[in-house]
Amino acid sequence: MIRRILLFVVAVSLVEGLSAQMTLQEYRALVRDYSHTLRRAAAVVDGAEADMRVAKKGALPSLDMSHSTTYDFRNLEEERRVDWAVRADLVQPIFYGGRVQALKEQTSMLWSAALSEEQSVDLDVTYSADVAYWSLSRAEIYCRAIERYRAIVASLGEVVSQRFLEGYISKSDLLQVESRLSDAEYQLSQAKQQRQQARHNFNLLCGNEPTCEVVLSQSILDSMAIPERERVEEIVALHPQYVAMVAEREAARWGVKVVRADYLPQIGVGVYGLWHPDSPNVKGVGSRLDGGVMISMSTPIFHFGERREAVRAARSRLHSAEIMVEDLVDEITLNESNGWTNLLSTQERVEAIRRNLAIAAENLEISTYAYSEGLGTILDVLQAQLSWLQIYSNAIAAQYDYAVAVAAYKYIVGAIEEK
Repeated sequence: MIRRILLFVVAVSLVEGLSAQMTLQEYRALVRDYSHTLRRAAAVVDGAEADMRVAKKGALPSLDMSHSTTYDFRNLEEERRVDWAVRADLVQPIFYGGRVQALKEQTSMLWSAALSEEQSVDLDVTYSADVAYWSLSRAEIYCRAIERYRAIVASLGEVVSQRFLEGYISKSDLLQVESRLSDAEYQLSQAKQQRQQARHNFNLLCGNEPTCEVVLSQSILDSMAIPERERVEEIVALHPQYVAMVAEREAARWGVKVVRADYLPQIGVGVYGLWHPDSPNVKGVGSRLDGGVMISMSTPIFHFGERREAVRAARSRLHSAEIMVEDLVDEITLNESNGWTNLLSTQERVEAIRRNLAIAAENLEISTYAYSEGLGTILDVLQAQLSWLQIYSNAIAAQYDYAVAVAAYKYIVGAIEEK
């Protein structure tokens, strides 16, 4: 009986092997291509880069043109009522209190932060893809386990029915097996529902139709090498979230200088051209073109303490950013320690449950054979079935926890991609 079930499982596996299979790396690529979150992060990077380019142009000359027209309501005898002027100004900033340079550095830091945030989002998306992939693998394996369990109970039911008809056992044994078979069918229905929901989540993450059939080429039952532990200092220094936070801290530092520069003297030089009617503006007189050189300077004198409070607010933002960097270092350190502990613990559970699974399978086969030969009770067989199912379920859960723990550790250290 057990051998027939195993042959059936092997045959199903061979049929699946002939279908198009999807590896974890292929699924990650599909999820990245479809991810709305990654596209939003890319848009933020584009905007930050544009802001940086705008700030760099602040030190370049600017050319502006203005036009004015006036109409005089006075009753003029000879002069025209309409007067006009067209002016062009070419201005070169000389000193704006260091605002131009500070703004360039600030926007450059914000652009670097956006790039690192995009990498961090990529880690999030990749980790979500890993969890969805392994969740579908777990759901499929668990569903097959329940199908196998139902087949085992159904096979026992055939033996019990035959022995009841022959008068070797009481109807109590038959009723117990029928009750167990009904429970197995109920569990199978639940397992199929969980598999379908896992498939929906799997497909929606990569943009497929929710009910699209997929065949995974990798499984939680595959052997996975434990990642090499990395030094916390290196993890922190290279982690995208840390790099982004440091860049935001530096942007806040330059922000203080930007605010302070708004209250310092500003100097600019330039040339201007003016086209306007000749004076006096009477009929028959043409227009003229004037021009010259100009120097502009403005100096804030008294703003009722506005400068002091503005700088104070900017420094407060800087102090907040510095504290956030320190908090992030502690968070990454704690996550790495917990992630590594979880990785080792799940690996230990996998090794322990594999030994128990072999024992439970052998116990089930012996109990079933003994009952078939009239050497055991139905309770022994039912207990062996429950024990096998519980241990098999624990084995699936342990393998899933280990696969997710491997993905989680790579996510924590900022190295989701396979090296």
